Amino acid sequence: MLAKLLLLFTVIPLIELAILIPLGQAMGLWPTIALVFGTGLLGALLGKSEGLRAWHRIREDLGHGRMPGDAILDGLAVLIAAAFLITPGILSDITGILLLLPFARAPLKRLLQGRFTKMLEAPNISFMSFGSMDDLGGFADHASPFRRPNDDGVIDITPAHRVESGKDHENK
Repeated sequence: MLAKLLLLFTVIPLIELAILIPLGQAMGLWPTIALVFGTGLLGALLGKSEGLRAWHRIREDLGHGRMPGDAILDGLAVLIAAAFLITPGILSDITGILLLLPFARAPLKRLLQGRFTKMLEAPNISFMSFGSMDDLGGFADHASPFRRPNDDGVIDITPAHRVESGKDHENK
């Protein structure tokens, strides 16, 4: 996982710079900046429309009692595309715009579905313990903190004394 993050945060920006610098030299500074902002704006508009489309499909599927699995994967792909579009650079913008096109995000949806299926088929559940309550100054007998010292655990619902017309026997 650390290697993937290292790749994501170091190698990809270096590739983006390797593309942007020659592009900026060939086109000029302002056209290159306009291209980066233009692709980002185009992606934001496509992202909004595709995100709304996925949201409406999720609501429609739920309204008809169907599981919205495909629509959720579409929404997740649009979210990933938006993350690419936020990142400045030509390569990330092209990737983001491609992921916003329904035919181009089909491979990503298959990949995500395969990973989710694998995670559900082989759940990896683990429990961690840091000792018992005794170690933390808790209750040695593992009893509730709300029990009285001589409590035998029996709940008696009969009153200890009778109440007559708002006064008890002790006050008479």
